[in-house]
Amino acid sequence: MRFALFFVLIQVLLLPMPARAGDVLTVDIYGPGQTKINVLIADPLPREAGASLAAVPENAPATLQQYIQSNCAFLPFFSMVSGRDVVGGPLPGGYAAPNIDFQRFKLSRVDVLVTAAWQPRSGGLGDVELRAYEVFSGRLIVGRGYTVQTRPQLPEVAARFCADLMEALTGHGDFFRSNLAFVKRDGQRKQVFMSTAQGVGVQQLTNLNGVCMSPSWSHDGQKLVFAFLDQKGHSICEWNRQTRELRRLKMPGATVISPTFTARGTIAVTLDMGGSPDIYELNPDFSIARVLEKSWAIDVSPDFDQAGDKMVFVSNRLGNPQIFMKNLTTGVVSRVSFDGKYNTAPSISPDGKLVVYSHLINGQHKLFLADLASGVERQLTFGPGSDEDASWSPDGYFIAFASNRSGRYQIYITTKHGDEPILIPTGPGESFSPAWGKL
Repeated sequence: MRFALFFVLIQVLLLPMPARAGDVLTVDIYGPGQTKINVLIADPLPREAGASLAAVPENAPATLQQYIQSNCAFLPFFSMVSGRDVVGGPLPGGYAAPNIDFQRFKLSRVDVLVTAAWQPRSGGLGDVELRAYEVFSGRLIVGRGYTVQTRPQLPEVAARFCADLMEALTGHGDFFRSNLAFVKRDGQRKQVFMSTAQGVGVQQLTNLNGVCMSPSWSHDGQKLVFAFLDQKGHSICEWNRQTRELRRLKMPGATVISPTFTARGTIAVTLDMGGSPDIYELNPDFSIARVLEKSWAIDVSPDFDQAGDKMVFVSNRLGNPQIFMKNLTTGVVSRVSFDGKYNTAPSISPDGKLVVYSHLINGQHKLFLADLASGVERQLTFGPGSDEDASWSPDGYFIAFASNRSGRYQIYITTKHGDEPILIPTGPGESFSPAWGKL
């Protein structure tokens, strides 16, 4: 999918005097509290005075507005303002600051105003200029321009703009520059699918006669590894995003459990070559490179921080499944989960500070979060059903997971703060095992 940038407006301060620190609108998404920002996506306007949006084909202006509105609704620190609640209505009067009556939006408690200006273009849908303003100061937070050729490009335009807006306000915009891999049921089979983090552009990656399990992205988002089970037994598969080629290899032993990528780009996987499942690192040709964790017990489900210093995993070495962390520099293994007798499926945050995992309570799984520095564990998800298979976003703020809280398994996202989970639309049928990766 291709579209051309026809201009880029850098973030600038429009007021003639320097802004005080308190005047600059920012959000600390990693802090203990979150600032709620009231955002209004204004009705689109024509760029030229006296022109009509009817000249832009396929209702593109309204569709793009809906995509931006939907994208912003995924962010828990945004509170979306309806145009009906704005004094004088949602039309800003113009798409650029000199023509915008910011006072009306101040009175309506709008913090951020997003404007869109369209101009028809021969051979395409048109050129669109998107701007976001801090209402109190009139400061331009971010401005971008795009040439849109086809309707399918609209969600990508919205994602790129929202990524820039989120980054300007929080310092991180990777939510809109990432995707999810997940498993969907296909009759008796299970296949790997992929979509954006917002559930846009769902596509099937595999068509294998068996069951795909536990997908995991490489840290650079270029490769996807997963376990595969058919009538011949267990094997390991690696999918390349660039070539779209799939490598599949039978491994020694009877089982292949939860393969994942290390920070070095190699694959770690649990195999039962020695009788009990142990964790191994593989060479690029899938041969055994070294043992990462071996004991008399069952050791499964490895996951690694971005620096490659820490590996979390599940072991029943104390009698029941618990979460452990191994310092890969010193070789020291320490216990992470202490609450409860059944804790599985750990995922470590990219910065190596937090671990999210599934904790069994009264027959249902809930997500718990452990702080490695303090040792504090707290419950992250509540409500009906089971919440399982957590995966951190690349920015270390969002967490994707599978839940049957609606009656069938679907993909949801929450945050490290435990915000209300949001459903990711992945289409009909059940979806499991989300894996978050970079685009």
